This record gives sequence, C-alpha cells and structure tokens, in this order.
Amino acid sequence: MKNEKLVNQIIKAVGGKNNINNVVHCATRLRFTLKDDSKADDEEIKSIKEVLSLVKKGGQYQLVIGNNVDRVYNDLAKVIGIGSGDNGKKNDDRSVFDKVIGTITGSIAPIIPLLAGCGMGKVLLLVLTMLGWLTTESDTYIVLNLMFDTGFYFMPAFIGFSAAKIFGANQYLGAFLGLVMVHPDWMALVSEGDPVTFLGIGVSLVKYSATLVPALLAVWIMSYVERFVKKIVPEMIKVFAEPLLVALISVPLALIIVGPVGDFISSLIAQGSMFVYNHGGFIAIPLLAMVYPWLVSIGIHKALSPISIDLVATRGFDPIIRVVALCSNMAQASASLAVSIKSKNTQLKSLAFSSSMAAFLGGITEPALYGVNLKLKKPMYACMIGGAAAGLFAGIMKLKAFIYVTPGLLSLPMWISEEENNILLAIFTLIISAVVTFIATFVIGFDDPVEEKSQESNMVKNDEAAKKHTKLKSPLDGELIPLENVNDETFSSGIMGKGIAIKPENGKLYAPCDGVVSAAFSSGHAVGLTTDDGVEILVHIGIDTVSLEGKYFHSSVEKGQVIKKGDLLIEFDIDQIVKAGYETTTIVIITNSDDYLDVVPVNKKNVKAADDLLAII
Repeated sequence: MKNEKLVNQIIKAVGGKNNINNVVHCATRLRFTLKDDSKADDEEIKSIKEVLSLVKKGGQYQLVIGNNVDRVYNDLAKVIGIGSGDNGKKNDDRSVFDKVIGTITGSIAPIIPLLAGCGMGKVLLLVLTMLGWLTTESDTYIVLNLMFDTGFYFMPAFIGFSAAKIFGANQYLGAFLGLVMVHPDWMALVSEGDPVTFLGIGVSLVKYSATLVPALLAVWIMSYVERFVKKIVPEMIKVFAEPLLVALISVPLALIIVGPVGDFISSLIAQGSMFVYNHGGFIAIPLLAMVYPWLVSIGIHKALSPISIDLVATRGFDPIIRVVALCSNMAQASASLAVSIKSKNTQLKSLAFSSSMAAFLGGITEPALYGVNLKLKKPMYACMIGGAAAGLFAGIMKLKAFIYVTPGLLSLPMWISEEENNILLAIFTLIISAVVTFIATFVIGFDDPVEEKSQESNMVKNDEAAKKHTKLKSPLDGELIPLENVNDETFSSGIMGKGIAIKPENGKLYAPCDGVVSAAFSSGHAVGLTTDDGVEILVHIGIDTVSLEGKYFHSSVEKGQVIKKGDLLIEFDIDQIVKAGYETTTIVIITNSDDYLDVVPVNKKNVKAADDLLAII
C-alpha cells in the first residue's frame, strides 16, 4: 500500500484499531468516531506531516488530510478491515448535539462527491443544450440525463447504505429500505393519489425520491429493529429469518410513520430556510458568510448540507447555503493568495499559492484554511470581512444556486438553470469577496514566519552531530534484540524511529542519560525522555502492555522531572506480566532519528544496566 506508513501512524495515534467505532471521509477529511477520545494522542496526530490539522467537533475526531484523503481512506479501510457496518456504538458518551451532528455528517459525507459529480453532469447537459450541441429529444441526452438524475433520485438508497454503517446496522438492509421508498410501484401509487392502506392502516402517499431525512430516520429505527430481531431469532434460521423480519417490521414503519415524519421535518426546514431568505436574507446571508470559515474550521459546516440538498431537490434552487459557501470559499482563496504575495517565507509562499488555486478553482478550502489562514490567524479576520461584503451583495441581489456542488470557478455553471441565469451575479459576488478579502489581508497584515533554512541548517546540524556523538546507556539488564525482530509492527517497521530492543532479566528500568522526562504515562509501561542536547527517547516496556492499565508497573517519575543517568525510573513485575499473557521485550527508540545521521546499537548479545547501548551521530 502506498500510504501504509501514514495509515499505521494514524491508527496508532487514534488509539489503535480497537478504539475505532467508525470512520468515513469527505472531500478532505478522515472523520473518526472513536470509542474513547482520551485514548487518542492529539500531539502525535499533529506531528504527522501529512495531517494538515486536527478537528474535534460534532462527536467526531477529524483529521484534515487534503485532496489525497480518498486514497488514504482506502488504505486505512484495508488495514482496519472496515466491513458492512457491524461497528457497534458502545461506550458512546457524546452529547445529544454531538451525536446528531456526527450522524448527519457521517451519513452524508460519503455521498457528497457523488451528488457533486451528478450535479456537475446535469450542468454540463444544460450547457450543451444551450450551445445547441444536444437537444432534449436526442437519445444521447436522454441517457445522460437518466445517468445524472440517478444520483439524486435514489438518494434514499445511498443515505440508507451510508447511515446503516453509522448506526451499526447491516448496510445492505439500509440500502434495501431506501430503495423500497423509491420503488417504481410506490412512486406509481403516489402519482395516482388513490388512498392506500396496509392491514387496514392508512398510508401517507409521500414522494421520497431525492429526499434525505426520511431515509435517515427510517434506517435509525431499523437499526433498533435489527438488534431486537437478532436477539430472538434462533441461530439455525437466522440467515433468512433475520432479514425477513427486519423487512416486515421496518418497511411498514417507514411508510406509515417514520417516512411521513421525516418528510414533515424536511418541509419544515425548507420552509424555515425560505422564510429567512425572503424576509431577512440580506442580513442572514452576510452574517452566515462571516462565521462560515469558523464552521468549516471546526468541521460542522457539513451539518448544513441537508438544508442545501433538500432545497435543491424540493425547490429547484438553494439561495442560502451554496451562496454562503461561494462567499466564504473565495475569501479563503483570496486571503491565501494575498499571503503568498506578501510573505517573504519561500515555503509559505509556495504553500499559500497552491492552496489558493485549489480554493479558487475547485472550492477546496481546507489546505488554505488549515495550512495558511488559520495558522496565521489574522487572515481569517480578512476572510470574515470579505465574506460578509460578498454575502450582503448576494443577499440583496437574491443569488441562487441550482445544483448542489462545491462553489468555485470550475463550477460556475451551477448558477444556471433552464429558467434563470445567475452566473453574472455569482461572478460579481466572487469578485467582491476576493477583492475585499485581498485588501483586508494586506491592511490587517499577519506575522510572517521566519524562513527555515532547512537544507543548509541540516548540513550544519549533521556536521556538528558527526563531530559529537551522543551515547545512551542501557536502561536495564538483558538480551539485545534487533528492532526489526520485535513482535510489533509499529516498532519493527521503524515508523517510530531507530533503536534497539532488550529482553529484560529483571524489573528495574534506569535512566539511560541525563535529561528531562518529556512524557510520563499513567499506565507506567513507558516513559519519554529528552537529553540535554535534544535527543528524544522513548522507552516502552513490553508489547501491548498499555492494556494492563498500570497493573504490575510502578513509575517513579512525572512529566517535566529532571533526571540523572542511573536514576530508577520504573519498576515492573516480569513474572506477572508474562503470566497475564504479555511480552516484556523493552524497546528503546530515538523518536527524532531523522534529525541525525544514524543511530547505531552496540555490537553485543547481552547488556547490563549502564553499559553502552546506542550511539546517536
């Protein structure tokens, strides 16, 4: 796998495979739902260079990866064995708000690329017909229109499949339930309008095609039905009895109760949005555009997606959410462009310019947001000013988007429909956002980071290191084992750094150097040290011994404590640890190995505490 090293780093940093309840991805982020957020190491996540930023919001542990997120997700899925949605929601102590936001974003995020693709396909068809290259009666048009309509028409099925994974239900039953709601026979009954009953109970005739909320609620209820059915069905007949009973219970519930309730909620949201738009859009849109960058930064902007999708599906246009996104996206792009021009830091100039182009062209703002504007802070204020100015213009002129897609220069046709052409208004809006933000960024300014002379400084650093060896002593008595032979891929692969392992003869761990305790673990199974000349050391006792939760370990140190070579750091009971089923192999690694020319172990089979162990050069 191309991203194997990165994936293993991420899995370790989020607390291991067993701490992952669920993971999905959107355009730029991996969105984890963890069993226990406290097991994730925020600092380790932030140290991974491929992770642009860490966002903890809406009950999700979000890693901003960038445009490569789909490839990283695919490799991650292979490693953790993502299946058909049997991840339970145990130990889920999130707030109700976090659960709702997490469910909405987790269910919608995987299908947004599909909706965006189909939306742009419909725009392409519209442009081709406007240019006279296709007619609406041609077979080519009919086939293409059918293809792109499928993404929206069968939305309940896509939502059903995606939501079932979030709710820990069978994903294919989730898709089945969504498909029932758009079955041709059901749609025919809705079109005819004649009263329909099921077992004497009246059934509301609701058109569920291109809807989101009814399927989401229906699959949520289905997940409880499925759990109940699994408890009562005998093992010998479960292969057919479970899906049969789930269908017999869930489908009538969906059509009689849950679907109509979901449709009512959708209508309420749409009507409320249009009320705000009609009676205060010129105020609401600039205000929302002003705070939108911060909503993106904490990852809950996706919770607004259902409003936009529903408005496009039911009204034929979205005059609010996509408009606000256009104002904000262009502001982020312009602020990043201003930074690239004004900064004297060559690395920042390059990053800011490329991030700006991604935001301008495709509306992908995360690289600009996390890599540039949010880090520098002050450009975010310029984004708020520019977004609000553009939002005021768009609100007054009543700009509308006719397709659900991320606003950018390449998606400008999203502002055109068969009846209306808002493309000039959209262009004026993006120009206002870009120009005002650009000027504001220059006026407000930012703290330009000092240039890192990486190559030159590394050469000097390595030169100095070559002249001055740092030697580490062995922290305990035992048999030396090459790192690659350790029975833990995290260490044996060298991801964590270079070093050596020791099979201990007794349970006393001593300081291998003078320095400071940089990390102390409550479990007592490991300790992080930093020498006086900057070597960063991790000493890890045993394999997977963190699971013992401190049993059989006694640490004598705490973070920040100054230590001297030979000080007793940790005592541990080898016999009890082995009896509990764990290896006691102790790993000593240099976690900042990349800062040095090499890390060289001594050429011995056995060592005593205080013997030479590693040379860092």
